[in-house]
Amino acid sequence: MNTRSSHSIKYPHLPRPHGRTLDLGARHIVWVWLTLVLVLVASACGPATPSSPPMALPISYIAADDFAPPDPRWARFDTEASAVYALAGELYLEDRGQGTSVYTPLIGEKHVDIDVTVDVRHVQGSVNNWIGVLCRQQDEQNYYLLAISADGYYLILEAVDGETTPLVGPEYSEEIRSGKAENHLRALCKGTSLSLWVNGELLTVTSDRTLQEAGNVALFADAVERGEIVVVAFDNFVLAEP
Repeated sequence: MNTRSSHSIKYPHLPRPHGRTLDLGARHIVWVWLTLVLVLVASACGPATPSSPPMALPISYIAADDFAPPDPRWARFDTEASAVYALAGELYLEDRGQGTSVYTPLIGEKHVDIDVTVDVRHVQGSVNNWIGVLCRQQDEQNYYLLAISADGYYLILEAVDGETTPLVGPEYSEEIRSGKAENHLRALCKGTSLSLWVNGELLTVTSDRTLQEAGNVALFADAVERGEIVVVAFDNFVLAEP
C-alpha cells in the first residue's frame, strides 16, 4: 500500500453493488499536527460543556457535545484540501476535492469499547461520499471506520498498517435517508464486535479481532471521487461506554 506521506492513507478500490464503482483509491486522510497541538493546549484549560444538552444522556456517557459551542478538544482547521469548523450549533467537515478525506478526533478520549451516537447531515456536494465514525484509531494507518453515505450505502472498514479491508459492504439500505436528510447514526465497538445503526435500525454487525487496543474516537467525511467536494454537518454527539 503506497502512502503519499506519513500523514496519509491510500484506500483500495471498492466496488459498489449495481455496477457503481466506489473509488476510495484516490482518497487519503489529512492530519494537521499544529492544530492538534493548539487543541491540546486549549484542552488543558478544560473542555467546554454544552449549556443545554439536546438529548437525554445515558448513565454511561463519557462525553457529549451539541457543538454550541463545540468542545475545544475537537481538532479544527482550514486548509486548501479540507476544513473542520463550527457553524450554527453544528460541526462541519469539508472535503474540498483535493484527493483527501478529513477527520477530527476528540483529543484526550482513547477507548477500547465505545458507543457513539451522532446526527449527521449532508450539506453540499457529492452524495457519493462517506460520513461516519472512527474507533480504536492508533494512528493514520490503524483504525476502524463505520460509515454511511448520502446515497444510501453503509460500510465497516478496517485499516491495519495502511492496508484497508472492507469488513462489511459497501451495501445499500433503504433505512438510510438519502440526499440532505438528517440521519441518526450509532457506531458500537465492543470487544470483537462492530455494529452500525441508522435511525434506530441495526444495519449490520460483524466481528474482528485485529484492533483490540484503546484508540482515538473521531468524526469522518470523504467525497469518494477526486475533484468532487462534500460538506457534512454533525450534531448531538454522545460518547458512552457500551
